[in-house]
Amino acid sequence: MHDLWKDLTFGSRMLLKSPAVAIALLVTLAFGIAANCLAFSLINSFFIRPLPIQEPEQLVRIYSSFASGHQYFTVSYADYADMRQLSAVFSGVIVDEPVAASLGVRGASERLWGSRVSGDYFSVLGVRPAHGRFFSPEETSKSGGDPVAVLSYGLWQRRFLASPNVLGNTVILNGKPCTVIGVVPRDFHGTHIGLSPELWLPVQMEGRDRGARQYFVTGRLRPGITVDQARAALDVLAHRLQQSYPDTNQGIRFKLLPETKSRVHPVARGGILGFSGTLLAVAVLVLGVACANIAGILLVRAASRRKEIGARLALGATRGRIIRQFLTESALLSLLGGGLGLILAWAVTKVLGTVHFPTRVPLYFDVGLDMRVLGFSFLVTVSAGILFGLTPALEASKSDLVNMLKEGEAAAGWRRSRLRPALVAAQVALSTMLLIGAGLFLRSLQNARRVDVGFDPEGVVRTSLDLGLQGYRAAEARQFWRHLVERLTALPGTQSVSLASALPFELNITTMNLAPQGYQASRDGGWPSIEFAVVHPDYFRTLRIPLLEGRDFTARDTEFSPPVIIVNEVLARQFWPGTSAVGKRVTTGGRLLEVAGVARRGKHLTLGEQPKPFVYFPLGQSDAPAMTVLVRAAGAPAKALQEVRDAVRAMDNTVPLYNVTTMSEHVNFALFPAQGRSRSTQRCGPGRLNAHDVGPLRDVGSHGRATNI
Repeated sequence: MHDLWKDLTFGSRMLLKSPAVAIALLVTLAFGIAANCLAFSLINSFFIRPLPIQEPEQLVRIYSSFASGHQYFTVSYADYADMRQLSAVFSGVIVDEPVAASLGVRGASERLWGSRVSGDYFSVLGVRPAHGRFFSPEETSKSGGDPVAVLSYGLWQRRFLASPNVLGNTVILNGKPCTVIGVVPRDFHGTHIGLSPELWLPVQMEGRDRGARQYFVTGRLRPGITVDQARAALDVLAHRLQQSYPDTNQGIRFKLLPETKSRVHPVARGGILGFSGTLLAVAVLVLGVACANIAGILLVRAASRRKEIGARLALGATRGRIIRQFLTESALLSLLGGGLGLILAWAVTKVLGTVHFPTRVPLYFDVGLDMRVLGFSFLVTVSAGILFGLTPALEASKSDLVNMLKEGEAAAGWRRSRLRPALVAAQVALSTMLLIGAGLFLRSLQNARRVDVGFDPEGVVRTSLDLGLQGYRAAEARQFWRHLVERLTALPGTQSVSLASALPFELNITTMNLAPQGYQASRDGGWPSIEFAVVHPDYFRTLRIPLLEGRDFTARDTEFSPPVIIVNEVLARQFWPGTSAVGKRVTTGGRLLEVAGVARRGKHLTLGEQPKPFVYFPLGQSDAPAMTVLVRAAGAPAKALQEVRDAVRAMDNTVPLYNVTTMSEHVNFALFPAQGRSRSTQRCGPGRLNAHDVGPLRDVGSHGRATNI
């Protein structure tokens, strides 16, 4: 220990002897270690770190699977109730449905995201309240009771200043009084990676349509039950439901995945895993370049210390003692660089925590530095110290003693070293790999920007409003939208204005059962599941989506006129190959709708997706209080966005705006490599499209609560 302390002291003096060189080495090493730390932190947060719940390895996710092709969709409440009867397989089955909510505290309202959950949600997960209590059976057994809510720890601190007196108090939630009964633990953010509810509400068990597939289902396996046994039980249940409820369950099966393979939605898992792995590989290459660079510099410094080393050897020092001295100096350098790298990585994670992605559902990623990340960083730090320290240590200790003590032999000895060219070659090779990779990445981004998305985002600004959360009825919402469009259209520089319930690249899917008139569903195939959006007239003109035939929606398409739709060219060819689709009819939920026009195909979820069928419904024939406002205007986007804000506030200053950005920025998010289908829901069954089906009041688990019109 005494020798180690002397080595550390001497190593410190050597670093301070050349402070500029020491700082350069520390910064180089810190960036390499920080890159590895961040890359591993991303992998850890998505795929390694277990949820802060009791025995997470016993949890499984259950999804709906459609014979028409859609996989990993959500489940209806009625199907979930049947799953709960499989008590021989599951010790508990729970549901959650993310929802948007308007929270009013002390006269100020805020739009945030929460989750409606079954009454045993917290008990099945094994989560205990940090304060207060969770839901009682009476609060979820029937509707019409006093509303209650459980707060997230962050919301409790942010809006209620961590006051314990909030328990039992009443807040205004969606315009109605609601009692706060509890607060979840600090580290609990729900069960979906990427989403962090700020409050939890109980799901009421009455009036649940079996065709309304809007819930995420999680089950806890009984001890001794395997995943395969649970899948077999669900297959039997799915077959029985197909026989008993052919209108809603025809062609529908259930998919079951362990929690470790479904904490990231299965559709997005592959993309995120590939992106994270690539990021880690790049970080390792960066660290390799840094180590080779540091090793080369230390090798030069070792050559300049040959007389010193010769004197040590002459005084009786062994070669092992010399190697230990150099490795101690390298370890000191690596530990200092590792500490600096951790500080840098911590700062970056804090910045990442403040980044808001332009998605309808706020994304939350906890990439904090836990013990796994710290352990990985320590391992990387030690490995780096050995990697760049061993080469100069071996080189410095193997030279001839006589030559070491001669003047002028240092340079000659260095010239004869074979390690220097090897290190230079390694640096060149690794740097070349990084440059090639960076070039390919930039070329891929350039190619992605040239992908035809099917519309023109330049010059268009967007912002979303949710009138349903402010208590607007359907007729009031329609009147609000009409007056807002009139105000915005009258502004100087405005070229066109429209509204839409969903936009491309919003990481959500809204689907419905729709087929040509006279379609007969097969027993195994079920109905075609088609994605859709509700739009205001001029939507296609605002986004410059060409209409290939037929007409656009107009103000005459109201609830009192014959129902019409516009389909894209993919759906037109799929349903009516070789003939015009205009004037044809489709059926959904027992109703007939006429095709008024055919729009050009485009991208809807990702840039790399294959062309898929899509259908548009007119806002005048649908009740949709949650919409996105689209304005194409000349001039600066900031000015257009401010004019939209001013127009909304002039009409109702209590309505919050969210996702305020330009369409160009919105589309740029689609270039993010890990983008995938993170939320998917579907409803199959008769009914009219209404406000709650497409608006953010229910659209976080209902984003896609698909409805039939």
